[in-house]
Amino acid sequence: MKFSKGVTLIEVIMASVIAAMTTTAVYSVVLSGFVSESKADKREAAALVLKRAQDTLKSYVAVEMTNSLYTLPGTVPGRWSADTSGSWALAGNAGFPGLRHDISSLLTGTVLKPDGVTCGWGKSCYLIYYVENVNCGLGIADNFACKTVEFVLKYAD
Repeated sequence: MKFSKGVTLIEVIMASVIAAMTTTAVYSVVLSGFVSESKADKREAAALVLKRAQDTLKSYVAVEMTNSLYTLPGTVPGRWSADTSGSWALAGNAGFPGLRHDISSLLTGTVLKPDGVTCGWGKSCYLIYYVENVNCGLGIADNFACKTVEFVLKYAD
C-alpha cells in the first residue's frame, strides 16, 4: 500500500491558527498606534488650551479696575469675554477651592469639543478655573488679596 505525500488535517489547522495569531498581533499593533496618536493629539491640544488660558489670565494681574484706561465703555473692568461669570477675571473668595470661572468656550474649534456637544460646567467637557483669595499680608479682600489659581479641564476621550 502506497501513501501519497501531502498535508494532514492537523498540520493545516495548526498553520491556520498560527496565521490567525500573527494577523491578530499585527492588526493590534496598528490599531493601538492609531489610538495612541489620537490620545496624544488631544493631550497636546489640552496643553495648548491651558497654556493660552494661563497666558491670558496673567494679563489681568496688572489691570487696575478703577482706571478708565483699562475699561471699555459699558463693560465690566477686567472682564474676560470667555468667562461666563461676568465678573473680574481674577475675582475670588477666601474659601477653598475659590470662586469658579467657566471658560469652556475656549474649547470650541479644538479636538477637545466633539461636534454637536455643548461644553460647560457639569457637562461632558469643560474648562474652568478657581480663584482663591489668600492673605499675604494685605488681607483677603478681593482687590488686595494674593491669588491662587487652579485650572480644571475635562474632555471626551
